[in-house]
Amino acid sequence: MSEFTGKVVLVTGAGNGIGKGIAEKFAKHGANIVVVDYNEEAGQKSADELTKKYQKAIFVQADVSDPEASVRMREKTFEAFGRIDTIVLDAGIAYHDTVDQISIEEWNRVLATNLSGFFYTVKAFYNDFLTNKGSMVFISSGSALTGTGGGVAYPASKAGGEGLMRGLAKELGPKGVNVNAIAPRVIESGLLTVNYPTKESQKKLIDQIAVRRFGQVADVANAAYFLADPDNSYIQGQTILLDGNRSIR
Repeated sequence: MSEFTGKVVLVTGAGNGIGKGIAEKFAKHGANIVVVDYNEEAGQKSADELTKKYQKAIFVQADVSDPEASVRMREKTFEAFGRIDTIVLDAGIAYHDTVDQISIEEWNRVLATNLSGFFYTVKAFYNDFLTNKGSMVFISSGSALTGTGGGVAYPASKAGGEGLMRGLAKELGPKGVNVNAIAPRVIESGLLTVNYPTKESQKKLIDQIAVRRFGQVADVANAAYFLADPDNSYIQGQTILLDGNRSIR
């Protein structure tokens, strides 16, 4: 029997891309899924597909930058399943602007979504984890290390999220809760072709990666599942850099 059979996993940003792939990974291993996304159409579609193929999944439409949305998120989760075991925090936005270009409103929006959204979600479920133990996984970014990949606000928000993750690990580790982060870089999803639109630019990029391929959504999903698995509970307060050795050359 899988470690996640009958357990409840909430994934923010699970309407598409990496978040959707992570939700599917846990659903394949028996978990009930709470799909959280701002996009109602994409989020509902993701939940419907997971329910049809695997276990029960519900959709909760939420803007994670709104603390009240996180409270509703918890209410819907407990109405449907009566518990929470794992949270994977993937919701995020980016503006590809330099300091002189980005507006104050855009800066605040990125931090409100990528950093405060992490805090609000965890705060809503905090006491539940003291009872159920479980795990939290923050999807950071290699840009938190390199400062690239999405203007200035994006790496700042992800680096802040990693600091929050380590603080939570100190708080929750003694209570039996595992808190870690994954820092993907150059994952083959929709954003890859936006940032590297030509074959030439993609070839130049792939030559910088030791394993000579782009990361896949499945690579991130596998890492999230690994970190959430109770069998790996001695890994605590860590950021796993998932970049095919591109950053360390």
